Amino acid sequence: MSARAWGRKLSATVLGLGYLPIAPGTWSSAGAALVYMGIMQAPTVLAIGALMLLTAFSLLIGVRVCPWAEEYFGAKDPSAFVLDEASGYWLGCLLFWWRGPVYSAVAVFFAFRFFDIVKPFPVGQLEQLPGGWGVMLDDLGAAVYSALLLWPVCYLVVDPFLGA
Repeated sequence: MSARAWGRKLSATVLGLGYLPIAPGTWSSAGAALVYMGIMQAPTVLAIGALMLLTAFSLLIGVRVCPWAEEYFGAKDPSAFVLDEASGYWLGCLLFWWRGPVYSAVAVFFAFRFFDIVKPFPVGQLEQLPGGWGVMLDDLGAAVYSALLLWPVCYLVVDPFLGA
């Protein structure tokens, strides 16, 4: 296998997480959460900048690699292609923060996985976009929905309930 194909395979499967037999998208999101937690150890301005770059870079790589992955794995949006979940998760973390990185990571993880699986309107329709755009953008849409849900739930419901 050429170095280029190897690089495509590693990025498409997020270092092999896409090969896990049960819920590879969830594993990719969990891996992205660990990366997020590591990034958040840096000073805030550097961490946010790094997260923005990582989100943008993973989106662009995903758009480029997705058509190759669909051909390689023989399916539209193959389950082994999980870079879209990582990119979407990181966007969710950029759009929502609450009580520090651990709480934010957990809240975004569950909300993002929910919206990525359910794909409410118009997120599901984004999949129809051509090339790798549809595969990548539906996860970014799930990230936006996650933040839109988490802001009011965490700040207006959970915090008052906990007396925070």
